[in-house]
Amino acid sequence: MSRLSEDKALAIVFANTRRKKRTENLMTVAEAFEHLAQQCGSQKSVAEKVGLSSEMVREFRRLLGLPPEIQELVRSRKIDRLDVAYRLSMVSDPEEQLKMAREAAGLITDDLRDLRHLVQAGSDTRKSKRVLERSKLRDLNVFVLDFEHSDYAEIRAHARKAATEPAQLLKDIITRWLRRHRRSTRARE
Repeated sequence: MSRLSEDKALAIVFANTRRKKRTENLMTVAEAFEHLAQQCGSQKSVAEKVGLSSEMVREFRRLLGLPPEIQELVRSRKIDRLDVAYRLSMVSDPEEQLKMAREAAGLITDDLRDLRHLVQAGSDTRKSKRVLERSKLRDLNVFVLDFEHSDYAEIRAHARKAATEPAQLLKDIITRWLRRHRRSTRARE
């Protein structure tokens, strides 16, 4: 990206951060941010210039530190979400990082925390993918929820006490809430 002009870098950033549908892959956008950071002198200056948060600029630039094989998965858009690529960049163990990236490139879900638990447990994520696909065939709805690690640990602890799985515990809680909500709505009518 050393031959990239400032105008071209700005065009890439604006076109790919202001719309839902990006025209460029995340690595190209990250390289444009890096070029602008070199031109402007700091991440904060870039953020001010393009009207984005310093955090977003940092997340994009962090992708440049990914190993080449993972960068290629991002470049080919097999991994095409900034939050997923950024979370991968935060994994410190290179082997685990690569394994997670390969699995993320082929999964329906983009929840890297679930993927990390599956990888650590040695689970077959392809099997998990098949379960998700089968559930769609049976007209079931699958939700992927995003929890902080401490919240997820607390949910797991409650699930252990209740002798159930965390997903089943959450399903039961939501179902009970929906039933109460329906009853209270009917009572008001």
